[in-house]
Amino acid sequence: MANKTRLFDLHWRISALFVAFGVLLAVGVTVSVGFGQVMITHPVWEQILRSTTQHYIAGSTGHTGSAPVSLPTQGAYKGWHVRNGTALPADMPPYLATLPAGFYSEQDLDRFDEHDYAALVTPVADGRVVTVIDMTDIEQLQNKVGVGGLIFVLVNLALVGATLLWLHGSLRKPARALAQRMEALDPEQPSQRLSVDYPQAELHDIAVQVNRHLERVERFIERERSLLDQASHEFRTPVAVISGAVDVLARQTLPAQAKGPLERIRGTVDNLTETMGALLYLSREPDGNARMESTRVDLLLQELMQDHEHLLAFKPARFVLVECVSLSVNAPEAMVRIVIANLLRNAAESTQKGDVTVSLTPQRLRVSDSGEGFDAVEAARSYSAALQTSMKPGGGRGLGLFLTKRICERFKWSLAISSAVSKGSVVDIRF
Repeated sequence: MANKTRLFDLHWRISALFVAFGVLLAVGVTVSVGFGQVMITHPVWEQILRSTTQHYIAGSTGHTGSAPVSLPTQGAYKGWHVRNGTALPADMPPYLATLPAGFYSEQDLDRFDEHDYAALVTPVADGRVVTVIDMTDIEQLQNKVGVGGLIFVLVNLALVGATLLWLHGSLRKPARALAQRMEALDPEQPSQRLSVDYPQAELHDIAVQVNRHLERVERFIERERSLLDQASHEFRTPVAVISGAVDVLARQTLPAQAKGPLERIRGTVDNLTETMGALLYLSREPDGNARMESTRVDLLLQELMQDHEHLLAFKPARFVLVECVSLSVNAPEAMVRIVIANLLRNAAESTQKGDVTVSLTPQRLRVSDSGEGFDAVEAARSYSAALQTSMKPGGGRGLGLFLTKRICERFKWSLAISSAVSKGSVVDIRF
């Protein structure tokens, strides 16, 4: 099984990079907001409160010779010494007086007040010492940073989306349009060219290079066609001379043993003339304005079957026409003659005994033989290889199939060959 190479679309590669950038940006902003929340709940606030409280207690009791100190009462950092049996300070939130001893983060106290405090409650002999840090401003700043980060992410994601849409509109769609234009080029009209009116420099360059390549191909085809025309004209003269000589010899009184070779020469000249005519016809581009010739297939089929009966004369075999309806096709008689003659000749050469059955229905010509059969694909391949190596193709089958296939393609006929070694062949042509 042939390996399949997966093609990656450049548009999707760029899109994936932009999407990855957007995701990375969102993750980065989320992490930074998370770090802001971690800063609010960091243990450093508890350490500050404990240090201040211990310093106050030590100074107020006179231990270790410390000077008396007072608790801060202004700003975000405050403290109160609540003695038993005394009223609460006016600026102290009442719920702090009922809290058990210990440290409370701002998350623990969110439900009590609109302000966000980190508090430490420390029991002393005459009551309790409460110290707090007002985290409201920090919390609001953190929230603003989070909202700003969210807006930043959304704006960047919107920019990424807009960029992807722009890429699709300015790169993907024009590239597809260029590919569709290239696919729409008709091989039967070699003068066609691509439009180069692309605002994108890359697509413009591609279209220009494709047109240059088409021009080189057109010049190459024209040289080959000219060479074929010249070769055909050069061959016609010696072929005509040989054909005339055969006609002259046929009027003479010749030994009996010379008649066989003379007929073979005549048959070879006729086949060569037909082949040259077919190759010359197929080398020309179809002219849509030319009047199409009509050919009666049924009459030509009966004529060719009679002409090819000599191929089965010395075999226990025969041609059998099982069905023949009146049928006309829009194609030159010479082309139809070559196709039918090749089918009959191949069938006769393959059959050693039995019948070669021929049937013509309103839309199909079928030729079946009971011969040895052959591998149609291998026959065509061997002929192509022979052409490339300038060797003579063996058996003539490859050339016959080649011409038949080309003529069918030219007139859009369907050719189907089913053949198996030692089981015979069936060839169908649908008009």
